[in-house]
Amino acid sequence: MQNNVAQETILFDRIAEGDEAAFEALFHLYVPRIRPVILQIIQEEAPVKDIIQEIFLGLWMGRDKLPAVSSPRNWIFKMTYHRSYSWLQKQGVREKARHQLSWSETEYTNITEENLSLSETSRLIREAIAQLPPQAMKIYLLSRENGLKIADIAGQLNISVQTVKNSLVRSLRAIREYLLRHGISIPLMLLSYSLSLFF
Repeated sequence: MQNNVAQETILFDRIAEGDEAAFEALFHLYVPRIRPVILQIIQEEAPVKDIIQEIFLGLWMGRDKLPAVSSPRNWIFKMTYHRSYSWLQKQGVREKARHQLSWSETEYTNITEENLSLSETSRLIREAIAQLPPQAMKIYLLSRENGLKIADIAGQLNISVQTVKNSLVRSLRAIREYLLRHGISIPLMLLSYSLSLFF
């Protein structure tokens, strides 16, 4: 257990320095652990990937604060609970979420995500998507918002599977470049997480 904490602390330190490989390692280490927790809280499968993406986006954007985190595991799980209950609140299940949050509300006040500009990043991502060529935007939205698999998109649009894959890769790069031009660096694997490209 002590060894795990040390390894995760090293990953946090490397992520703080902008190491995308360390970020990807932490992502793959924790997604299987937090996915069932999110599902248990929100009791709905569809938004789980979005919540996971928000958690890790918050982690990446607040990476300069990671070296001060003494227990990476606890920090990630606090983010997981906070994001999940925030999702419930947005869905109008405020009373249930408020009740669930009340037992540890003080713990959440120290979470750095309040300082992160997630809404600004989301706005910039929407802008970047709006600037994609029409066919690329359609493919991206079918994958991202409708959750269609690559083969399903290809069939629906009557194009090859390879064309869909190439379009998604180009779109992700274009979105990432747009964010970079606005001073926001996000690992490509995080942008592509909820796309069927990786499943």
